[in-house]
Amino acid sequence: MKIKQIIFCTLRDNRGATGGPGGVLYIQKNALGNEINKIPCKYQFNIITLRLGPIKTLINKWLFYLKFRHITDAYFFTHDIETGELLANLGKKYSILYHHQGPIIQELTNFGKRLGNYRKKRIVKIEHKALSHAQSLHFPSTGAAEMYFQSQYAACGRNEVNLSKPFYNIIPQVNPIKPEGFELEYDDNYLTLFSLGTLTAAKGQDQTIKFIQKHIGAFSKPLRYIIVGKGPLKSQLLSELKKIQEENPSFTYFYYESLSHETVMFVHKISDIYIMLHRISIFDFATLEAMSQHSAVILSKIGGNLDFNMNSNVIFAEDVEKDESVLDKADLFALKESNFDVFNRYFSKDAFVSQYKEFFEKILVEEN
Repeated sequence: MKIKQIIFCTLRDNRGATGGPGGVLYIQKNALGNEINKIPCKYQFNIITLRLGPIKTLINKWLFYLKFRHITDAYFFTHDIETGELLANLGKKYSILYHHQGPIIQELTNFGKRLGNYRKKRIVKIEHKALSHAQSLHFPSTGAAEMYFQSQYAACGRNEVNLSKPFYNIIPQVNPIKPEGFELEYDDNYLTLFSLGTLTAAKGQDQTIKFIQKHIGAFSKPLRYIIVGKGPLKSQLLSELKKIQEENPSFTYFYYESLSHETVMFVHKISDIYIMLHRISIFDFATLEAMSQHSAVILSKIGGNLDFNMNSNVIFAEDVEKDESVLDKADLFALKESNFDVFNRYFSKDAFVSQYKEFFEKILVEEN
């Protein structure tokens, strides 16, 4: 089969750069454009976007099938297992980028979904077919792949798939200004720490606060902590922060349930350290945002967090637990600049485009 077109696709709506399958397809469309190596590119989201409940996916599957079943000159690149299963059944050549936080059964269970045996079997069947029949399987990070195959819920073993290099996602790079009416600004009297994410065990916000409490004396200045997010741990976390403040007069904190993206980026800009001690993380966009704003980062040594450490630019909490002097010896100015350099080198728009061009150059040589 001679490849005359590349079709990027997902059974998801186009909602802009929101993350996940639809969000990354949107970024691909805007970053990669109409061709790669002179081969035309097309981008297919859900064909219908009406609110039809569970039947919506079924209808889009049939419309996708009718639209693409007779195409024989395309290489497909998809982002979800439903499309992957469909392409496998059609006998198409495709690659898949897997965005979930571990196997889907594990992800749904972590979000509190109750799954019956029939649904579990159906999910495993679709996931196995989609991943095992792909010409290549990709994850958003090396750590995400490791998390998947180490899980007891994995639908495929590593030997059943053609695991290839990760495809790193990107964020728009901006130079934020202080939003009107926002109370905070940069304050050199403090080291400003920032955490952003839902207040859940998976995001590890409880671990982050315990880390701050334990190591508060190892930082070179009084601490100002900004935390943004909502979730089931809210009351617990705010109670713990209040206690830390009562016991440490030099510590202060600010909590926001939510902020606009513009304001979030400004908070990154005025922060010295972004800190998130996730229990589950495939590729944290907020870490990229922090790096783009010259921030140091403290992360847990888990999943996709490892991929950000391209040049010894990340402080890992586990290393601090072994030797607290890691914090005291850290050159924050150097780490900030190193993070910004790593962001531009590995996670910028140019780097994003280059990784896809390199991949399809190889595919085109093999197939044509």
